[in-house]
Amino acid sequence: MRGKSFSIALAAVSCALATIFMYLGINIPVLILTGYVFGSVSLMLPLAKDFRLGGFLAYLATCLLCLAFGGIPYFYRLFPFVAFFGLHPLVNVLQKRFKIKKWIAFPIKAVWFDAMLCCTVLLLFSFNTDFTLPFDWLYDWIYPIVIVAGMAIFFAYDWVMFRFQNFANYYVGKIERGRGKKDPPPAPREDSGQDDVFGYDAPAGSAPFEDAPGGEPENGGETGKTPGEEGAPSGEKTASGGESEKGDPEQGGGNT
Repeated sequence: MRGKSFSIALAAVSCALATIFMYLGINIPVLILTGYVFGSVSLMLPLAKDFRLGGFLAYLATCLLCLAFGGIPYFYRLFPFVAFFGLHPLVNVLQKRFKIKKWIAFPIKAVWFDAMLCCTVLLLFSFNTDFTLPFDWLYDWIYPIVIVAGMAIFFAYDWVMFRFQNFANYYVGKIERGRGKKDPPPAPREDSGQDDVFGYDAPAGSAPFEDAPGGEPENGGETGKTPGEEGAPSGEKTASGGESEKGDPEQGGGNT
């Protein structure tokens, strides 16, 4: 469940980023190519988790939002994203998923790219834009030039997009692994037996303060013993007490 919610969040973020880039590209003509490229890269985020449905839904939502944010009057600018750039990451993932050979996939995608460019040029002329060519003869050869140039450009573009998808896979996986880590729970605090207002915790098993010499030992016992009296039997007095030692009953007994 956690992995699914993470993939849905990636789809939402990718849709938001792609919409922002395409909004800038549509309304600022200088950024139109930047909008296509970075909008396409943004849609790679859910595909990094192999969430193909989320990637397609993010693409659809981006197209609809861009229509509301200037895409209708400038549809000829939005069209390349709708027809190619927004779908290209998904097609690349499907190519790897079904292990389609490059020599089969590349010509098909190149024809697709050239068809999008030709339709875009047609839309430019149809919308009566200020699109002009420097030489008159280019109007007669515009479509052959677009097809040849498109083939050369697409070869580099397709290779770069595969590299971007690999980067997206790596960093999304790294973010997910970092998100899944949890800090270890804190060790239980051992009660020292008293309230320490200064934040000092006495080591476990030790007394809060050391006993003064001659005081009461930590573990209980007799008090007031001097070092010379340790180990003396109970009920007998030592020689240092001033009395004679107790005699042996078998040797005649009695005190001497």
